[in-house]
Amino acid sequence: MSGLWTGIFCPQVALQAHLRLEPDFGDPERPLAVHDLCRGRERVIECNRSARRHGVAPGRTLADALAIAPELHSVARCRGAESGLFEEIALTAYQYSHQVALTGDGVVLESGGSRRMHGDMDGLLSAIAGNLEEKGLFVRLGTAPVPAAACLLARGRRHIQQLKELELTLAEWPLRKLSLSTAEMDRLEGLGLKRVRDVLALPRFERERRLGRELNRYLDRIRGRQQTPLVYWQPPEAFHHLLELPVPSARTEALMFAFNRMLQHLEEWLKIRDRGLTALEVELHPEDRGRVTHLAAGLGRPGFQRDRLLELLRLKLEPVRLGAAIERLVMKAESTLERRPPQADLWSGTNVNDAWPALLDRLRARVGEDGLSGLAPKADHRPERAWQWTAPGKTVTASESPPRPNWLLPRPRPCRIDDLRLVDGPERIESGWWDGHDCRRDYWTAHDRHGNRLWVFREYKPRDGWFVHGLFG
Repeated sequence: MSGLWTGIFCPQVALQAHLRLEPDFGDPERPLAVHDLCRGRERVIECNRSARRHGVAPGRTLADALAIAPELHSVARCRGAESGLFEEIALTAYQYSHQVALTGDGVVLESGGSRRMHGDMDGLLSAIAGNLEEKGLFVRLGTAPVPAAACLLARGRRHIQQLKELELTLAEWPLRKLSLSTAEMDRLEGLGLKRVRDVLALPRFERERRLGRELNRYLDRIRGRQQTPLVYWQPPEAFHHLLELPVPSARTEALMFAFNRMLQHLEEWLKIRDRGLTALEVELHPEDRGRVTHLAAGLGRPGFQRDRLLELLRLKLEPVRLGAAIERLVMKAESTLERRPPQADLWSGTNVNDAWPALLDRLRARVGEDGLSGLAPKADHRPERAWQWTAPGKTVTASESPPRPNWLLPRPRPCRIDDLRLVDGPERIESGWWDGHDCRRDYWTAHDRHGNRLWVFREYKPRDGWFVHGLFG
């Protein structure tokens, strides 16, 4: 695979996955660790600097770490949160290249064809790093002419563009810097091999006989001698994001913090798909496997404003009583439309037409989706039946019709034709035979003795006489 590849390496991914979802762990002075089951015992796999100052180190058993530092707070590893973190990195990388792949310990993207859009390679790398930093992610970037070596170089923030330079650099590397299993490292150290060049000095058939065919393939891939098989990552067609909280919680602030992280992910997905959000659904799954709480927020106008959505979710969450702490959140955005940027004021640059949809969204969150209604025209010749209830903000185009009064009376009132002066008409309306409300009328525009402009009709069916039906403004 030719070109230039950028690797994105996320150090201490298990620790970062927890820190991003639990605001209480943001204090750097608080000793924090992540533990997992290793060789039948719970061991520390990652820890922050404060924990290291207290003598805690990866590899120690959890019992020993707590004995050394009683104030240590350790959480169990959450692989789902780690997978979600890599998905977020991949979604960000997809904004810069359509060739993105997950490698297991990071993300790689083909960046040779994307650097022109950002001026040079430094501009592209700065844009990627800045985007991820805004999401609270600490990453390292590296570049290489082959994808298999890009994440390796990213660990040390190395940037190599020529294949020959890559081979010379890798030859001097200690074997510990490669992505090898513990069993492979034990066999290499058992043979007294310390650096990559020591392994490459062995005849190929001897390496394969002693160390296995897979090691030869790995060395060929990182040096560009063999193509790296990649499964390119694609953003999903529909947004469906699952987030597992590192610590179950029923606190509103903790849930809102998680909502904000999920909305960041949704914002990038909408941008990549060039879609506008119309409705959002959230599921709150309790840790006791009890009843799932559903929240829904609709938008009066397709688009995305994170602050408004957070406000709507908070309003939806306020009246809810959670019976147990929440351990999983699911966010869905199955209702989207083609994105249409809002029209802004020519001079100020602000969207002056956004106040009304924002008010409707807040009212819906307070009184419910069925608590608001609007009026819209309906295709019926009878004036009292030519309207219908509709969702507020929904636009319905009316058919062409003769002039109609601004004010229609609730019920037509009898009148004396001798007191009126007919001006314009008649307009015959004969309809309703199919629904039991048959009518036959001749409508006129008339003036009364005070100069008021009225809408009157003479009815022939079901009764006979003159009636006032409306007033023109």
